[in-house]
Amino acid sequence: MNGSMGQRLRIDLTNRTYEIEKLPESYYKKWIGGRGMNSEVVYHESFQGMDPFDPDNPLCFGSGPLVGSFAPLSGRTTISTRSPMTCSNMGTGIHGHGDTNMGGGWGPMMKYAGFDQIIVKGKSEKPVYVFVDDNKIEFKDASHLWGIGTKKATMKILEELGDHDIRVALIGPAGEKLVRFACVMNSFSASGGRTGMGAVMGSKNLKAIAVRGTNPVKIAHPQEFMKASWALREKIHNSPSAIRRRAEGSLDLFDVGNAIGINAHKNCSTGYMKDIETLYGGMQWANEFLFRRKACWSCPVGCGRYTYIKEGKYAGFNCGGPEMESLCNLGPRIDSEDIAGVTVMCGIVNELGMDSVSAGAALSWTMEAFEKGYITEKDTDGLRLEWGDVDTSIKVLDMIAKREGFGDLLAEGNIRVAEKLGVGMDIVPHCRGLEHISVDPRVALGFSLGYAMSTRGSDHLKNYSCLEFPGCAKSRAYQVDEVLKPATAKKFWDNFPSQMTQIDTKPELCNWSEKNKCIADAVGCCCQAIGSWGGAGTWKEAYAPLLKLATGFDYNDDEIFKTAERIINIERAHWLRDGSAIQDDTHIDRYFDEPVAGGPHKGLKLDREQWAWAQQEYYALKNWDNFGFITDDKALDLDIPEIIPDMEKGKKIFSDWVIKTTA
Repeated sequence: MNGSMGQRLRIDLTNRTYEIEKLPESYYKKWIGGRGMNSEVVYHESFQGMDPFDPDNPLCFGSGPLVGSFAPLSGRTTISTRSPMTCSNMGTGIHGHGDTNMGGGWGPMMKYAGFDQIIVKGKSEKPVYVFVDDNKIEFKDASHLWGIGTKKATMKILEELGDHDIRVALIGPAGEKLVRFACVMNSFSASGGRTGMGAVMGSKNLKAIAVRGTNPVKIAHPQEFMKASWALREKIHNSPSAIRRRAEGSLDLFDVGNAIGINAHKNCSTGYMKDIETLYGGMQWANEFLFRRKACWSCPVGCGRYTYIKEGKYAGFNCGGPEMESLCNLGPRIDSEDIAGVTVMCGIVNELGMDSVSAGAALSWTMEAFEKGYITEKDTDGLRLEWGDVDTSIKVLDMIAKREGFGDLLAEGNIRVAEKLGVGMDIVPHCRGLEHISVDPRVALGFSLGYAMSTRGSDHLKNYSCLEFPGCAKSRAYQVDEVLKPATAKKFWDNFPSQMTQIDTKPELCNWSEKNKCIADAVGCCCQAIGSWGGAGTWKEAYAPLLKLATGFDYNDDEIFKTAERIINIERAHWLRDGSAIQDDTHIDRYFDEPVAGGPHKGLKLDREQWAWAQQEYYALKNWDNFGFITDDKALDLDIPEIIPDMEKGKKIFSDWVIKTTA
């Protein structure tokens, strides 16, 4: 099949068996690949009320039709399952759709082995890793790898298999101990970080999946595809954003973020950290710690970093990374100016196999809880964490990964920590149990709405509303006119750039942005290239032409966008069937009641009436009802009628919860 391999691999760890399933062309037309295929499987093969650690919970690794090709930035892999990390305001026992997206080189190798998707179910009696060598599947003992960090375990697997070109996706000690925010790593430092995919992998006693393949990816129109791919590569490579990103990595976002007052600081409470750009800025960091740049598969940007600390307390330390989100959530979020120490923490969480955002959130929540007197050393086995304390933070990260002492509680995620201790729920910045990243939701209201409406909990990569930022929209003015209706576009430009803090244009912007990003996930390309600041432009300019040339499918633009809607709605339906609807499409009270403490937006906070309007406007654009449930008409229009009975069950759960809560 052109663009795709036409089959997926199903692995049963309980019985150590596997099945190769052929897929029809119609399936790819409906779901495209990657995120689309994963979300379809996770919805249909899990059920309302399912425990994420149930052996039957499907763990899916998916690639798209551009993965493994010459298309630029085409090395992404989506990992999806029912998330153990996220939850509803109805209770921590309510779970929903979870996924993460990782770069590196694992996804292309999975395709060369002959598969667009690998689905893992069951639970091995003993630790195991799976070796996929084209159509030969082997189950190998991993007992000797259990407890070993991700870099060392990767090297051991490569040595055992005798080929350093093999690609390995694996978990660290955190995943083995079922830390709810454990991640999946590949290529030593490429992380699938959010929503606890590594914990589900660990619950199955699966240490790793190693892949090696020799099958080519067939392209429907190879000459035209190569010509278009080369042109897009050149466009991206020479774009101002790629040039800056190549030099500074994603740390260039510190410069922009603090200038417009959006970076996280002190448990995402203050909205601004003075001089953050001079401390953590891309060039400052590079001049001190950069050993070399690195890139994911087929990437003309090369935003990856490799760290080497030459002198001082941590002299000799080296690791892959860091990325901006890791550095921000383990640095400014805990109010630290120890750049070397924070960089070391970024390497540590990768080796332990933990999501750096939730790890930083665990540290910063504990620090604020101590500051406010919510907890004392009696609650933490004598441990005390204060703002900026890197040394103790390093100890706590190890405790979390090993589930030792107070670390065992923090390994559950901040919502569950606050629930168990009975304090501090008011200082957990989250949506659906997943902690916020580095953008303050009181300031960038497109991101803010995107956090709340994301189908995997608080997230900036499901709804990528960068057009609201000064500089992004100005450099891509044509996109504003393409994205927004004429009347809304006029509002946008009449109030630009102050409109970043105004909500009236955001429902339309978010509705477009999440579909634009969804296409990138489905075809298997990096979000760095698309949207408002990437060098490739929108999905129409970048991926739609390549998708048609690779597959030979006669998609029109509306059909591609409709596929994105189908994917988003099937993920939303996963939450709705458990009753999670409008009550979870919001932020904690802190952001409505406490204003930004400093910077250019000092005094700003969310307005409840404006937020209620934005919710309803967003629902209307989606053709959902007033409580955020997908309507029958929408389900039929998207050709997913099977969700309709589940919507009725979810409405009953939601209604009963409302009655109970009101009473």
